[in-house]
Amino acid sequence: MPAAFVTSVALHGLVVAVLLLLAYSVNSDPKPETKIFELVAGEGDNFGATEAPALGVPGGIKLNVPTPPAPRPEPIKPEVIKAEPLPVKPEPTPPVPEPAVPKPAPVPKPEPVPTKDAPKTATPPKQRTMAEEVKRKIVIENSKVLQKIAREKAAEKKRLDQERADQAKQAKAAAANAPRIDAEGIAKGVLGGSTANKIGGAGGKALTGADGPVMEKYFAMLRERLLKALDKPPGLSDTLVAEAEFRLNADGSIASVKIISPSGSAEFDRAVVEAYARVRMPVRPDGKSSVHSLKFRTKDLEGG
Repeated sequence: MPAAFVTSVALHGLVVAVLLLLAYSVNSDPKPETKIFELVAGEGDNFGATEAPALGVPGGIKLNVPTPPAPRPEPIKPEVIKAEPLPVKPEPTPPVPEPAVPKPAPVPKPEPVPTKDAPKTATPPKQRTMAEEVKRKIVIENSKVLQKIAREKAAEKKRLDQERADQAKQAKAAAANAPRIDAEGIAKGVLGGSTANKIGGAGGKALTGADGPVMEKYFAMLRERLLKALDKPPGLSDTLVAEAEFRLNADGSIASVKIISPSGSAEFDRAVVEAYARVRMPVRPDGKSSVHSLKFRTKDLEGG
């Protein structure tokens, strides 16, 4: 009957609509984003570490590290004052010879009359010439300059000796109060890390990280390494976003990388794909293989 046929068609249509609605609701559920953990510092694949490894050697000894003394200032060299040179004495002008005068005939000398001895007069002091006086003043000035330089050198030596004594005293006090550094650790550790971590870090920057599910921390390390491996081409906008899909195999290898949401820049999309080729991951903790996707923003890159 027509009514039964219409009813049957309506019921079948309703069932199909319900099935389509259920399928759409399942497919339209948003994928939960992977939580990004702060990875600890230090080389290695220890993505599950909550403390960075300490820098040192296994079974290291404890050392006292003294504080280095302050740099010693350079001594001030005294200025040397040069004495003025002696004035050059002009050459004397040779005397003009006088014409020869004929000598008169000798006159006989009268006999001397004996007289009483006259008292001797004192010899007057010899007068210095101008050159000798200038030379004497220069010698006196040079002597004063040398005495001044000697005093300055003695004062500078005393000051330097006092500085050395003070620095030695400060170094001794600093050595007594120096912190003890534990050299126990591993060669790929970091300063300030924990000696309890004997395996290594995860390539992050933190000394400590929060605990959480192992796979989430594994994916956090993968994202960190991808961001470091991505070379941002110069001159791009800071608002670009590209999404890439990839397969992460059980052994940690990455395959089937493709851009599923282009950024609008072929250079940036190509750089994202090339970053996957540079990354090496350890074996997955869950031993599975699955397909994932990650978004890359230029503003999240170093220097971006």
